[in-house]
Amino acid sequence: MSETINLLLTTLSVLYSIVRETVLEVAFLFETSGLTPNTAVAQVYEFEPAVELIGLLKIIGYIATPILIFLIVIVFRKFFKLAKSIKTATQPLTTEVAPVESSGGALGARWGEILNHMASTNEGEWKFAVIEADKLVDDILKSAGYRGETMGERLMSIDKSQLVTLDTLWDAHKIRNRLVHDTNYFLRYAEAKRAVQLYEDTLKELGAL
Repeated sequence: MSETINLLLTTLSVLYSIVRETVLEVAFLFETSGLTPNTAVAQVYEFEPAVELIGLLKIIGYIATPILIFLIVIVFRKFFKLAKSIKTATQPLTTEVAPVESSGGALGARWGEILNHMASTNEGEWKFAVIEADKLVDDILKSAGYRGETMGERLMSIDKSQLVTLDTLWDAHKIRNRLVHDTNYFLRYAEAKRAVQLYEDTLKELGAL
């Protein structure tokens, strides 16, 4: 976080130096030529091509100003996003999964309900089973202390050495995302069964089933 702030301050310092040097150069030109800002403007207006040039520069300035403002906003957003990423990366990750309740408790009941939906011949029931299985695993990850605003962020914070089934869990989560973001997505039974099986593998590795 401090490195990001230092980088931002350095950038602003460089910009200030450029502007300062430009102002000093203009002042030096006025001093050496014996012109004042008023006489310089008067001479410009006596020379028609210069007037056209000034008008062109104004147009360019009008166009460039919002573009520069937009770029500055993007730069600041990237700085803050980078700062947030650095803060997340420097936070210690959970190296061991916290204990979860046994399959005989409420967790086991939830999983049994998921399997009941999979036993249906209705595609809508299969979709519900996949989404609920994803939510169940995510709840366990949160209770284990993995950080992130979404399940995707939590999965990115996990190392493969911490969770052997991480890659297959990602595969199942991608299927869930297709169901959530595309309501017209056709879910085949084989695909739904595979996703639920992958969630089950992770739950078993975590000791939840």
